[in-house]
Amino acid sequence: MTVDLDINDRELEVLALIADGFTNIEIADRIFFSKPTVEGYRQSLIDKTKVKNTAELLKYAFQHGLLK
Repeated sequence: MTVDLDINDRELEVLALIADGFTNIEIADRIFFSKPTVEGYRQSLIDKTKVKNTAELLKYAFQHGLLK
């Protein structure tokens, strides 16, 4: 079951890297953004999904088909 949260491609890329266990700094290095930018994407995802933390974000993402 997928949901429509207006999540953009970059947010999905960051979400996938979070799920792969990368830190904000490692993600920033991979996608050529600053650490604060990556933190902003993570927070945006948390806000859009209305969860409390990264663990819940990943649970939500798998349950709703955002990640496979």
